[in-house]
Amino acid sequence: MAPKKSGINHLEILRYLNKSNCRECGVPTCLAFAASLINGDKKLSDCPHIGREAAEILDKKIVKRGQDKKLDELLDPLKKEISGVDFAKAAEGLGAEYSDEKLRIKCLGKDFVVDSKGGIESLLHINTWVAVPLLKYIITGGGEPLSGKWVSFDQLKRASSVTQYFDRRCEEPMRQLAESHTGIFFDLINIFGGSSIEGFSADFARVIYPLPKVPFLILYWKPDEQFPSKLRLLFDSTADTYIEIEFIIALGRGLVEMFKRILSRHEELMPTLLSL
Repeated sequence: MAPKKSGINHLEILRYLNKSNCRECGVPTCLAFAASLINGDKKLSDCPHIGREAAEILDKKIVKRGQDKKLDELLDPLKKEISGVDFAKAAEGLGAEYSDEKLRIKCLGKDFVVDSKGGIESLLHINTWVAVPLLKYIITGGGEPLSGKWVSFDQLKRASSVTQYFDRRCEEPMRQLAESHTGIFFDLINIFGGSSIEGFSADFARVIYPLPKVPFLILYWKPDEQFPSKLRLLFDSTADTYIEIEFIIALGRGLVEMFKRILSRHEELMPTLLSL
């Protein structure tokens, strides 16, 4: 099931446009342009009348459905491709267990069971953000051993062209969640298999494993009188040998969307999560 779409809608975007219906963007109306932004068919720069301040606000708020659709379209081909993977041979390199012709893999501290047709079972809700990177991870078959060297996203291979996108869609929204719900946010990290790590100056340093060999290190500094809050996401330097950069982004966005959903309903959902 595709994740629920979130973010600003087309009517809210319309408030930032001049509503002249000038057609200079290539579509008939400003309302149609707003919808095209969400669908990923148009860019903010296609409108010659959006001011810099409005563009910066919209760029942070718009969640493009085109990105979601791209992941959805990958799911069926990956399910077909996974039928050719020898699970028994791949298990050790993936940090997984093999039994009954299935792989049992720990994702976010919970068991995910994958069959040879790409079917996935888990007590957690399974959405595209997790399913697609997980299947790709299995198909890739593992990489070199983890180095223990933490690097920023832009230091990974082929990341330079999408670093700003990663910052806006993963790191910055996660910082906002950590700042607005600090205690609960890090309780969630722990519930999903997170662990503390020493050697960093951050107020909070936690490692979480969306995939067994693709850990995320979350470093968070609380705001004080002189400085705003800060959050950094770091990765083992081998991360891009296990899955391509676009799937690392998908995992990051998936974490953000999952945390958003839980934090918006934390009083209702936390007891259930603690029992898993």
